[in-house]
Amino acid sequence: MRKHHSRLVLALLLLLCPWLMGMGLGDGEGPTRIPEPQSDYRVLLIDQQGTRVDLTQFAIDGQAFVLGGVGKGQAAVPFDKVSSLELANQGGDLKAKVVLNQGPAVDMTVSAGLKATGKTSYGNFRIPLGEVSRVEFKGLVR
Repeated sequence: MRKHHSRLVLALLLLLCPWLMGMGLGDGEGPTRIPEPQSDYRVLLIDQQGTRVDLTQFAIDGQAFVLGGVGKGQAAVPFDKVSSLELANQGGDLKAKVVLNQGPAVDMTVSAGLKATGKTSYGNFRIPLGEVSRVEFKGLVR
């Protein structure tokens, strides 16, 4: 019976091995892989400390839009309509001022846990949106 139990445990470990090896340690590891968005937006990202990072393939949680609450509803503003994004922590909420290419700015509440990602000249980049103060959109890379 013990020999059968050992074989069962070994078989289970072999089946779970690919899944277990794919698990990371979360944000403690560097951004070795980032989502690859459908569109290649170029931006200048400025974090809460004033560090400026030029990025290509910019995305927020793998998407090419800003998603947030507007009043009691939600809105998704595509990057191609955005000139800049200004973020500020206010009373436990992350407030975003989405400055549009045309028309008035849109004030939203966004999730601070969303990840902004992109590629730099020196590697992949990832940062929680709550650590970002400003994103300036420079357009699509052709």
